[in-house]
Amino acid sequence: MARTLTFKQGFHDGLPIFIGYFPTALAFGLVCRDLGLRAWHAILFSVTNFAGSGQFLAASLMGSGALLAELFISVLLINMRYVFMGAELSRKLDPAIRGWQRPFIAFGTTDEVFSVAVLNGEMLTASYLFGLEGTSYLGWVGGTATGFLIGMILPSLLQLAVGVTLYALFTVLLTQQVRQKGVKALAIAALSGGLHTLLSTRLAVPVGWSFVISMLTATFVGAALIDEEAGL
Repeated sequence: MARTLTFKQGFHDGLPIFIGYFPTALAFGLVCRDLGLRAWHAILFSVTNFAGSGQFLAASLMGSGALLAELFISVLLINMRYVFMGAELSRKLDPAIRGWQRPFIAFGTTDEVFSVAVLNGEMLTASYLFGLEGTSYLGWVGGTATGFLIGMILPSLLQLAVGVTLYALFTVLLTQQVRQKGVKALAIAALSGGLHTLLSTRLAVPVGWSFVISMLTATFVGAALIDEEAGL
């Protein structure tokens, strides 16, 4: 007989995500402070977004002086994966989940939350998902606030050094893709980085639009390589 997933189980499953999110969010809070944002700006940033890689990207573009349109399109593209995650997750939702609950569940779906949720063999209840996503959310928002406050007592040089965390985050993401898809993923990343460098430094394309062009180019090339590898 299948067990019913509870809020307590969701909280328990969300604790490892909390532990992972908190130090990353600490770095994000410090990056926001380095950009000159106020504490409430940084906290509101995480409260309303809850998307680690997208937020780091947005912060980087803000620091480089990108236009709002460039920032919007770039973050939209990098977060597009959540559409597919949400579609897959919806197949496992308890039919009783309706109305206002679904938007909250969609908002709280991150890469790690999705991975933990889909590994459950049971139907996903609203109570379980609120426990899982709520715990993860507290880790991200709490870490952002704590990181910003810690930045108030850290030396300025150390605060500037924290900006390296942006590159560390995307290096981890790239490493995961290389392990799953092999050297082709590394080649696609090199293509994207090289094109971005060419457009932004040699052709004077604004950094935001350069990122968008590079991302779309890498996406189409990657899709072609994956189709070829699968023999489709």
